[in-house]
Amino acid sequence: MAPELTEKVLKVLQEANDWRAAHPDEAIAEAAALLKLDKAKVAADAANVQTMSTADLVAKTQDGSVGKWLNSLSEFFVSTGQLPSAPDPATYYTGDLYTKAYSK
Repeated sequence: MAPELTEKVLKVLQEANDWRAAHPDEAIAEAAALLKLDKAKVAADAANVQTMSTADLVAKTQDGSVGKWLNSLSEFFVSTGQLPSAPDPATYYTGDLYTKAYSK
């Protein structure tokens, strides 16, 4: 994928993420309608997630927190047999591109 296109996609995802973080009730309603699910079920699932702003995610990417979280998740999935080994987050999380897209 061309770097410009990658950056445009990341910017759209970041904008959507920030809207979702700022409008949790609306996001739940929209997701329930889109997926044709009961709003209460979607709300219950959403209660298990902390939606962070893009600014927070960029800061946590830069300080290494995201990499640590992804390592912990990988180790959990290895312990449950869902992954044979824990991959390095750098092989699938392009934090550099995510951060660059935000800073422009």
